[in-house]
Parts: sequence; structure tokens; C-alpha cells
Amino acid sequence: MKNFIEKEFIKYYLGNTQIRNHVDAVHAVPPYADQFTGEIVTGLINKINCSGIISKVSRKKIDLNRRRNVNNKEAIDEYRNAIHSILTYLSLFEENNQILKQPYLHLAIHGMKDTHNKEIIIGTRNGESCSSDIKRWFVDEVSRYYENIIADQIFPGDSSKSVHRLGDCISDLSYKGYGDNFNTIQIEINRTLRENHRQKLISILSDIIIDFNKKFV
Repeated sequence: MKNFIEKEFIKYYLGNTQIRNHVDAVHAVPPYADQFTGEIVTGLINKINCSGIISKVSRKKIDLNRRRNVNNKEAIDEYRNAIHSILTYLSLFEENNQILKQPYLHLAIHGMKDTHNKEIIIGTRNGESCSSDIKRWFVDEVSRYYENIIADQIFPGDSSKSVHRLGDCISDLSYKGYGDNFNTIQIEINRTLRENHRQKLISILSDIIIDFNKKFV
């Protein structure tokens, strides 16, 4: 069991300095939880010692999957500070808090109902939150294990998914983002996989994360 850093709205784990990745579950708490997403993130952290963030607050109270506003600013700042702490710990900054050389991968774990008739839906805000090369690679990797997937349809991701890459020019001009090497991919996983095939899913995502760190250097 890993030791998380506990905050008011989230808890986070710094991980292995050799793994340029973090995973998060921002809807891990009931009511209106994406059930088992917190367990998936915990499983990935325990398996490969990657960095991770898990919410401690229900989206009914504060939704961390939104842009910063007057109602959620304390929680969003805490979440953004956790990402900054992880990137600092991984020694990825070169100048002006930008990641300039090696790509970084942020996997946002979400849950969807089985009624969408898909196993996994991948979202990159139609390419806003992730490079085209990494998006293509990730879709290809997931397709090796699951046939019934789509990308940037139904759930392309909230606009907050792109701010870590591009900056928040709408609600927080001071948040500049980390540049084109920060890649966020949202993964909507159906209930059957999350509940009944969780360990296999964790193993697959672990292998994909390790492969990312070998391929994109």
C-alpha cells in the first residue's frame, strides 16, 4: 500500500521518477461516482509505482473535471498544485514551468454506462489535449486488447482537459499550462470492465504506460 499525500479535496502519490506519467480519478467519490475508477488508479499505482491523483470530494459538491470558477477554485487549485508537485518531483521542468524535451502522459480514468455499447471511449478534446502521434499510438495500443472502442466521440472530454497543455485563457489567466509535451487522454471505461475485469484492465494500462516511457523519449 502506497503512502498518499492527503489534502482536503484530493490525495496524490508522487510515484517513480523514471515514469513520465500520472493517472487520476476525479469522480471517485459517491454520490454520482464513476464507480471503481479510484480502485483502478490505486491498482496502477501499486503495480508500476506511477504517480496518481484520486478525488476525496463528490462531483455533487465540487466537480474537479471542470474549469476553475468562483465556486470550485480552492479544489481546482489543489488539484493543479498536485500536478505541479508531481512534475516537479519527476524533474521535468526546464524553463518557465514548461516540459520542453520529453513527452508526458496524463491518463484521466472515467466511468460510463454499458448502454453506450462501447467498451472504452478515448477523449482528447479532438486533439486539443494530446498530440496526434500519441493519440494515434494510444488508440492503436488499446485496440490490441479491446475491439469495441472509439475516440473523440460521445465523450471527447471537458474543456478543462486541455488547460494543462494549453493554459487556462478563460477562467484563470495565470495558469499557463505546461506546453505541447503535456498529453492528457481521457479514458471512459464501461461498467462491465470496471467491475468484472478490473485486474486485466490494470495490467493492460500498466503495460501501455511502460511502453509510452520507452517509445516516447
